[in-house]
Amino acid sequence: MRQAGTLTSKTDAQRFANYLLSLGISSKVDPAGDAWAIWIHDENQIPRSKQELEQFERDPNDGRYLAAEKTAKLVHKEEAEKRKQFQKNYVEMRDVWNNPARRRPVTTTLIVASALATSGLLEGADADLMFSWPLILEGQIWRLITPIFLHGSILHLLFNMWWLFDLGGMIEPRLKTFRYLLMVLVIAFVSNMIQFIAVGPNFVGMSGVVFGLFGYAWVRGRLDPTSGLYLRPDVVFWMMGFFFLCWFNVIGSVANWAHGGGLAMGAAIGYLPELRRLLR
Repeated sequence: MRQAGTLTSKTDAQRFANYLLSLGISSKVDPAGDAWAIWIHDENQIPRSKQELEQFERDPNDGRYLAAEKTAKLVHKEEAEKRKQFQKNYVEMRDVWNNPARRRPVTTTLIVASALATSGLLEGADADLMFSWPLILEGQIWRLITPIFLHGSILHLLFNMWWLFDLGGMIEPRLKTFRYLLMVLVIAFVSNMIQFIAVGPNFVGMSGVVFGLFGYAWVRGRLDPTSGLYLRPDVVFWMMGFFFLCWFNVIGSVANWAHGGGLAMGAAIGYLPELRRLLR
């Protein structure tokens, strides 16, 4: 940051700073003895700022300087709204890691339930959570959702819980508990039904939900940078790489249709706010 010059009047200094802002030049006004210094944040803008200051000193009441004050007010208003949105989306990561259950109660509950259900399945129990269309028609509608809690092995469980903790921990604080839970249930229902229709009832795992959360965060983050959702390129690479490796049977027997259905459903939910905006 360098000084472009000084003005004797604070009013004139602020008016000039507003004019610079309308030109896309960020500056700061500070007292400097009996005058007011104009500090320029970008040193590459110093030559132009000094040139503009010379012209300003000739006629500080010129119409273009007065009009720039209105432009500056709009810019300041937009910046204030962006700061407000940022603070809304900001998550103190220390609090997240120190209090995971408080910050992400749904995600924590899903992880605990999955661990308990999988341990029961591996011991030969928990058949009441498996998908069964005849039993669903008899009224056991929980089976539309509960296969997400079951996993075929410890490795399968750990892999899904890792991604659930990572993605769910990012999304849940922003969507809040009820909306996040509703999204998880919708993705679970859609991914389970698609897997059942395409292949049959013999499937388990949270991966359909995980891919749904991935699809939501990916689409929402790209469409709305203020959403606070961001996926690093390497995360996108590994998730999509795993998705296609599964489809080409490199990984082994997995619920590919649940992966695809979950991914599509999550992406669609992420696109809904943009669709509403376009329709309006």
